Amino acid sequence: MNAREVVRRLGWPSRSALASWVRADARFRPHRGGRPRLPERVRAGAVLAYRGGMSLRAAARRHGVSDASVARWSREWDAPAPAGAGEGGQRMELDDSLLPDDPEALKAIIRGQRLENDVLREVVALVKKDPAADPRRLSNREKTLMADRLRPTHSLSSLASRLKLALSSYHYHHARLGRDRHDWLRPLVHEIFGQAKGRYGSRRIHATLRAQGTTVSEKVVRRVMRQEGLAARSSRKPRRYSSYIGECSPAPDNLIRRDFHAEEPDQKWLTDITEIKARDGKVYLSPVLDCFDGRIVAYSIGRHPDAELANSSLRQAIATLGEGGWRPLVHSDRGGHYRWPGWISIMQESELRRSMSAKGCSPDNSAMEGFFGRMKTEATYPEHWERLSCAQAIARTREYIAWHNAERIKQSLGYRSPDQYRRAHGLMA
Repeated sequence: MNAREVVRRLGWPSRSALASWVRADARFRPHRGGRPRLPERVRAGAVLAYRGGMSLRAAARRHGVSDASVARWSREWDAPAPAGAGEGGQRMELDDSLLPDDPEALKAIIRGQRLENDVLREVVALVKKDPAADPRRLSNREKTLMADRLRPTHSLSSLASRLKLALSSYHYHHARLGRDRHDWLRPLVHEIFGQAKGRYGSRRIHATLRAQGTTVSEKVVRRVMRQEGLAARSSRKPRRYSSYIGECSPAPDNLIRRDFHAEEPDQKWLTDITEIKARDGKVYLSPVLDCFDGRIVAYSIGRHPDAELANSSLRQAIATLGEGGWRPLVHSDRGGHYRWPGWISIMQESELRRSMSAKGCSPDNSAMEGFFGRMKTEATYPEHWERLSCAQAIARTREYIAWHNAERIKQSLGYRSPDQYRRAHGLMA
């Protein structure tokens, strides 16, 4: 018996006193821990009972030993005997004299050995499929798969005990094997991604689903998109167009100071010119952007980056202003188009204030540059406009701006498009 069992049966002394008495007895000194080694029959019987499907605690109580002892003996059973080891380090061997006479006990031993062999075969098969797999670190899902394959020949309790798998974990993973929890979501994500022509990422698709009444986590949408190979178009460094031709006239101060927020429409406008490469030439776009919601108020597009291109977009934007309304601050870079007499006269006639970025400082007009970047990332580059003719590129640009104003949702607007945002605030019919 162990010290705890002796004290429990006798009712005295304390475990520490009993241990000191045992250590003082010369008969027990050669044995580790001051306790004689239990007979081979007792140790083998406890191990065989545990291997036969009995729980560790039940096998230990049945033979009057501790749980830790049965677990240690079970490990010694599998471990090879170390060279030169004495009796305490020898591998446990089972000869015919140690086999029980009870037929039921023999059947339990056979079942345990058969279970051990079947589990080892499954582990070998796993390692053959994946040489990097570590059988000692099987996940509960892998253990459940292994248990399902062995269920026809072994009981679930014995398999769970041998695999060290809780029954609750087995039933949890078994109920989910072969079932796709997100099969209903995948076609919806594909549909929204296709309608946006591959321009939406997980956040905008999640917002669109939520607007349609579908409750789902953004992380789930991101995972489904990754599994389906749906990725929002990423940016690549563009070949930039520059309209700077030197200091041809005095430049006004930077009045906007990188504050691109506006409380009302038509308070702050941004403008610039960008280049779009086509198959048979180049196309140039000159838009006017409202800082209130990022809407493109007006734009001009043509084959030449001349002063008329910039002037015409400004005239179209001014035509949208009502009588006695706001007179917006118009911010641009230091390009020559915005420093010629024609542009300056239009600004003065309409009583608009001018603002310009510092020389060679694109962040001073970053909101306008951001629109160009989004357009080229979402449409120009992935749709290969460089393979189109100039006329086709112009048509695609008009189509994108119309989609941007009417349909492209923005996080800063509560996942609404600029037109939807204005209608929600009564600013557009």
